[in-house]
Amino acid sequence: MQYFYINQNSELPYLRMELVNDGKYEFLKSGKFFNAIQNADVSFSMRDENDVLKISNATCGIFLSEEEGCSPRYIIEYRWKKRDTSKKGKFSGQFKIDFKGDIYEEGTTYPDGVLIMPIYEDVCVMVK
Repeated sequence: MQYFYINQNSELPYLRMELVNDGKYEFLKSGKFFNAIQNADVSFSMRDENDVLKISNATCGIFLSEEEGCSPRYIIEYRWKKRDTSKKGKFSGQFKIDFKGDIYEEGTTYPDGVLIMPIYEDVCVMVK
C-alpha cells in the first residue's frame, strides 16, 4: 500500500503518481504513450472508510517527468481542493485512465477502454 499524507483543509502537496511501463502494451514499448494519452480522460476518485465517495472522477493532469532516464516517464497529478481535505481520516484513492482508442498511427494499435491505477498497490490518503 502506498501512503500519502496531507493536512486537513490543505491543497498542497499535490498527489502525484508515476506511470510504470510494465512492458504489457505495445504502444508503451514503442514510446507512443504521449500520443495515446492525448485522447484519454484521466481522473481521480477517493472513498472514505465506509466506502462513501469523497471525490468522484475529478480531472487530473498528466505530464512528462523532468527526471532524466532511458525512456520517457509520465506523472499523473491531482490538485486538491479545500473541500477534498475538509474531513480528517483514512481514504482510498484511485486514478482512472479512459482511453478513447480513436488514434491510428504507423500501424500502432492504441488501447480502447479503462485502466485503473495503481495496479499493484492501493493508494491510502491520510488526512491529518
